[in-house]
Amino acid sequence: MFKTDKKSLEEYSFRFSEGDVANLMGILKYLKESNYLTIPDKEAQRAIRGLEKIGKLKLDGKIYAFHVFDNCAAKQDFDGGDGVELYLRHGDSLREFFVPVSRDFTYSAEDAVEYLKSAEKSTVYTGPFPPGSSFLGAQQEYDEDDPITYHMLEYHEIDEFESGGIRVIKLDHLI
Repeated sequence: MFKTDKKSLEEYSFRFSEGDVANLMGILKYLKESNYLTIPDKEAQRAIRGLEKIGKLKLDGKIYAFHVFDNCAAKQDFDGGDGVELYLRHGDSLREFFVPVSRDFTYSAEDAVEYLKSAEKSTVYTGPFPPGSSFLGAQQEYDEDDPITYHMLEYHEIDEFESGGIRVIKLDHLI
């Protein structure tokens, strides 16, 4: 399908945007899952791994923003448990960047914007969190009694970020 050697992947990472890579990954996975590909499964898997490597090259050190619903915070907080969390991509993992120290509350989009400004960050990435799974170590629901669920930022949150001067890049598929 395409070359996946280290040199080629590095070239692609300069040529294609994060959105390009995410869209191609989403399309390829859909075609594979729907059994519409005419290439061997092994070749499709190689291409998907290559796209994941390109995403890693493009997004290392970038900030991911998610809408969260924390059931525990919903019991404690007047905001109903809805909020925003920020994570820093470090290789094949996400590290907490702006996450409450306890589950008694959640941060608002306005809080996140102020934090990003103070950290001199001007761009965040968001996308649909794979249901019932994890993404780079962040688990979709990790407490059975009081789950936390992650989602793409909601429209009003994106508006809050953008009106605060923070660019939001929406990926159709997280990479």
